[in-house]
Amino acid sequence: MKQSKIVLTIILGLILTYFSTELFAQDQTLSYACVTVEGKTFSKKLKVKVDFGDTPEQIKLGEEYSQILTNKKSYAAILNYMVENKFELVETLDYTENIQGSGGTAGIVFIMKKKK
Repeated sequence: MKQSKIVLTIILGLILTYFSTELFAQDQTLSYACVTVEGKTFSKKLKVKVDFGDTPEQIKLGEEYSQILTNKKSYAAILNYMVENKFELVETLDYTENIQGSGGTAGIVFIMKKKK
């Protein structure tokens, strides 16, 4: 009887550890997003790159978001999509291409945080 309680306690502890680890990992996977938005040459459409991190899952998800958001015509449309997916805007930065002789803003970077 005592051994079965110990085994049950160990199994329950392992199950709780597994689920809490999974929930923590999912939460950490998408804590922040870096959304780089540039204009396309001779087009009103925008080129978007979403960066969630460097794990294979984060890279894949970033590519999916980038594909969905590229060719939008509005910065607001990009922000609205991210907000619909539970992100909030933290900061906006000017993105300047550092090409010989060019200056000025080439695009915008939105730093976004996943809402909890």
